[in-house]
Amino acid sequence: MIKNDSKEQIIKQMYNTSLKDIGGLKDLSVLFKIIRLYFTDPNALDKSLNIHNEFDIRTERARKKVEWAIRISILQFSNQNHIDLIRNIFGANTPIQDKEISFYWHLALNDRLFRDISINVFSKAYYSGRAAISNDDIIAYLKEFIPKNADLQKNWSEETYYRIATKYLNLMSKLNFVSTGRIKSFKHIRPSSEAQILFLYIAQLFEPENGNILANKLLSLSFIPKEDFLNRLKRLSLKGYFNMNYTGSALNIELVHDYKGINDVLYN
Repeated sequence: MIKNDSKEQIIKQMYNTSLKDIGGLKDLSVLFKIIRLYFTDPNALDKSLNIHNEFDIRTERARKKVEWAIRISILQFSNQNHIDLIRNIFGANTPIQDKEISFYWHLALNDRLFRDISINVFSKAYYSGRAAISNDDIIAYLKEFIPKNADLQKNWSEETYYRIATKYLNLMSKLNFVSTGRIKSFKHIRPSSEAQILFLYIAQLFEPENGNILANKLLSLSFIPKEDFLNRLKRLSLKGYFNMNYTGSALNIELVHDYKGINDVLYN
């Protein structure tokens, strides 16, 4: 679905619990294929779920829930730039590791609850130097956050808290950010140079009027410590993918390529 004003749409996003269904999917490669096919075949999701049952979901009711979750949190696009970027990222040329991290950023753009947990729990734990993250970390955050937020239901059951936390961490393990098993140990996440540049494009989708990347609310999702960000971008800017201007307090980024062409420039 195409939306027209990315800034306004992201600000006004409603909370939902689609994360429970997205995090429960067995095979993200099927989801990535659906994203790729969606731009040439709008019925790709229906075919995958209901005709071929590629997610191996037993009941029609469960398939309908997954279909709703994918439509509301993944097959949503702020504007044409967002469409162009995601269409090309999930094409044939992008390495799987860059698709995985780009999916994480794309979902953070589209899903307000996923974005809040990623910024306020996952990223903070990752940068703190901790070895692992647990369900309890996410549940504690949700129990403090939800009752104070007028946009969220305040009568969540214990089961809802638990399922949101477990499905979030299941998704993180499928994206290779944490280990599988009961203890979710952090893996060393080092985005490629190409992925770092894609992040700049995604960050501008989130805050199109904010050229200062250091003040962008998605910065903590880049997996690059804020104190290292300037030096990383200095090396990348020499390749001509973007222009930058550092004033001492602001790091202003000007994108050189359009959203439709940046993927080809990076990977071809």
